[in-house]
Amino acid sequence: MKNILFSITVVILFATVIFSCSDSKFSDYTNADNGTLYKVHSRGNDSSKALESEIVTVKLSYRLKDSVLFNSNTSENGTMRFPITKHLFKGDLYDALTLMGTGDSISFLVVADSFYLKSAALTKLPEFVEPGSHLIYDIKLLKHISGAEWQIELDQINKAKQKEEKVQLQQYLVKNKIFTDPTSTGLYFLPIKKGRGAKPDTGDMCQVYISVKELNSDDLLYSNFGERPMDVEYGKGFDTKGFREGLGMLQPGGSATLLVPSWIGVGGSGMEVVAPYTTLIYEVELLAIRSLEEVKKDRALYKKEQEAEKERLKKEEPLKISNYLKKNNITIESTESGLYFKELVTGSGDYPVDGNSVTIQYIHYDLDGNVLQSSYEDETPFTYMVGTGAVIKGWEEAVKLMRKGGKAWMLLPSNIGYGDYQRKKEVKPYSPLVFELELIGLKK
Repeated sequence: MKNILFSITVVILFATVIFSCSDSKFSDYTNADNGTLYKVHSRGNDSSKALESEIVTVKLSYRLKDSVLFNSNTSENGTMRFPITKHLFKGDLYDALTLMGTGDSISFLVVADSFYLKSAALTKLPEFVEPGSHLIYDIKLLKHISGAEWQIELDQINKAKQKEEKVQLQQYLVKNKIFTDPTSTGLYFLPIKKGRGAKPDTGDMCQVYISVKELNSDDLLYSNFGERPMDVEYGKGFDTKGFREGLGMLQPGGSATLLVPSWIGVGGSGMEVVAPYTTLIYEVELLAIRSLEEVKKDRALYKKEQEAEKERLKKEEPLKISNYLKKNNITIESTESGLYFKELVTGSGDYPVDGNSVTIQYIHYDLDGNVLQSSYEDETPFTYMVGTGAVIKGWEEAVKLMRKGGKAWMLLPSNIGYGDYQRKKEVKPYSPLVFELELIGLKK
């Protein structure tokens, strides 16, 4: 269901008015009775056509000239699933789908102006879009079924996931020799440290450390251990039912591990990056129970401290940059924006311009030379469209100075980086950033 809702959002955002086209480049397109201007690439063996209210599974992409703006191959399973609703405009995506049967592949055309100014609700066209240019949608219909058929299929999928979750939870309990009985709701409360005093009551402000991960995973989804504690009002709908139940079993100074199955956790819809029917493992430490007034005073003091810290970091940034350049014998001049850029390997071909799609390998260092992140190690090169604001200003400026196959080093001050925003623990406000970039792909 979560995927369906996501797909509906994408489809509604980009469904647009179809236009009459006299451009000779599109003379092989047919204007259907419902207003869809389309071209058939192949037909499947399904003689029936998709109908309004049916659920369709498709592969979908759209492009402007040779630049691909969206491709479902980059999404989960490489497909999209959504219902066909009443058309928003004559000849829109929904109308195009009603011309198709399972296995059919078609392309259809829209006016780029309509896409950006009407569907995307922009006040003006992006600089890389030529007025009157054409967006081309490519669709392959993989499946179309009725709402009732989809519900049966969904029920079967959910039952299988629920069964698998229970199997995995039982295997985890056996493997880790956990013999504690669950509570009546299914929560496994595993004490780590015993606390003292009264347990939380409705309205109490609980000062806590929390970490959470998925069952059988070592990757933390969230943790504030070693950072500022969080204040949670007990009795309010914070996080999952299982977490709230476990918090209510702690005393100040106490801590515990909580095994929270999906029926008291993320449920059948999932939660943010967590898939449906996933058991979560929390580690929770209750530091103190305080009044709301105490928490407000603490937050006000913390805000002042943060503002003072930001001001200190802002004043220190120029000296940090100067010391770094001197220490590393860097004598190049910065650009007008403050970017320090040095080409390490010269590439070939054209320089990227707005509207081009580029693929970048990168290494992010701190000023001491420690690697903070590497797309090489993660095996996840980054692809984005130049000129769309998808990256920080310093990256955009540096990439436009490179050509395919080229490598470069850059140092950028916070005004063309993350500014006064703390990106992560290692990147504080007003942090200069050091990167090595490799431009491995460029598509016009």
